[in-house]
Amino acid sequence: MIWGVTMSHRSRWEYFRAVYGRYRQADLRLKQAMLNEFCANTGYNRKYAIRLLNGPPPERAKRRRRRQRSLSYGSTVISVLAAVWQAAGYPWSIRLQALLPLWMPWVRKHFAVSATGE
Repeated sequence: MIWGVTMSHRSRWEYFRAVYGRYRQADLRLKQAMLNEFCANTGYNRKYAIRLLNGPPPERAKRRRRRQRSLSYGSTVISVLAAVWQAAGYPWSIRLQALLPLWMPWVRKHFAVSATGE
């Protein structure tokens, strides 16, 4: 980035959208001048700016939707795991996984756990 350039990402995007149409319709000399101005204002490398301005038209930013995952375990299993986690002194995930087989007699004694986990 060039010293003194402090455009935000959104400002650069809006500027790019404003210049894109004019750049595509300009002749060679005007394109060179526009490219120099675009690089100076945004701080982009010249090759990157050429790729942007010659690339596909800018679209509105799409909102990413988070993928909703289904529950892997039932509420019974989660409550048993929480109880073991608390009773064991809140170990981190790897240690909790390692100590679960050792705690199974305690789990069977304190909870009614079936083979399916529900």
